[in-house]
Amino acid sequence: MKKIINMLLLLIIMIFIIGQENVVNAETKNNDPMLKDIRINGSEIEPAFEMFTTEYIIQVSEETTNIQIEAIPDDENANVEIIGDTQNLSLGRNEFEIKVTAENGIATQSYYIYVTRGNSKSTNANLKSLTVVNAELAPAFNSNTINYAVEYPKDLKQIEIEAIPEEEGATVKIIGNEDLTEITQTIEIQVTAQDGQTIKTYYVIAKKAGMEVESPEGKDISQKNGNTEEKISENIPLKVIGILIIIIVVIIAGIGIVKNFKKRKDTKK
Repeated sequence: MKKIINMLLLLIIMIFIIGQENVVNAETKNNDPMLKDIRINGSEIEPAFEMFTTEYIIQVSEETTNIQIEAIPDDENANVEIIGDTQNLSLGRNEFEIKVTAENGIATQSYYIYVTRGNSKSTNANLKSLTVVNAELAPAFNSNTINYAVEYPKDLKQIEIEAIPEEEGATVKIIGNEDLTEITQTIEIQVTAQDGQTIKTYYVIAKKAGMEVESPEGKDISQKNGNTEEKISENIPLKVIGILIIIIVVIIAGIGIVKNFKKRKDTKK
């Protein structure tokens, strides 16, 4: 009887120790998948890099056939992968993805670099102005800034957006402004340059006035030193959950064995 109880206790202690190690490992590994800088051929990019801006358009001369992309992670233990051929640039638009994987191996973030090789005028996809009628953009418009927010009367189903490109031959397409039913909705303003290949997208987050935005359930987002930290209950490793279930099953089985043993002993008496 004592041997059975001791074996059960030893098994439970071993499983608990393994579970604790998994929890500690998950908590100590960084979940930061952001970059702190991007450099092209050793120089800072223009427009200037911002951690939460994930798309950049770079212009190079027609004579430039290769570039060097250096992506510096915010956490030195994060893994950075640059996807795309930097040694054989095509004329026109060249797309590169910088994929950052946090130290914990779970959180990821992608940045995109669009390198346009050739005539700067034909590849100009900048807006000259962006306005919303009877509303104010935040921040104030700048052709190099792609992310904006605006608040509009909640009874409107559509807002009036005026987007004028820098080059007359460029075209503008507005996506997501057809039926504003959500409290917050992202509207895209896509600018296609004269070459038909170079595309730059501006984003406007439209929020209904007077409506509160609720945080997603189980998710507490805070910013610390410019980094986004997410505390999500779903981040608990599945292994740990499985171990806890095993512990419960073992305890129940142990109780059953002990009761059965006592019952047999009493029957013999």
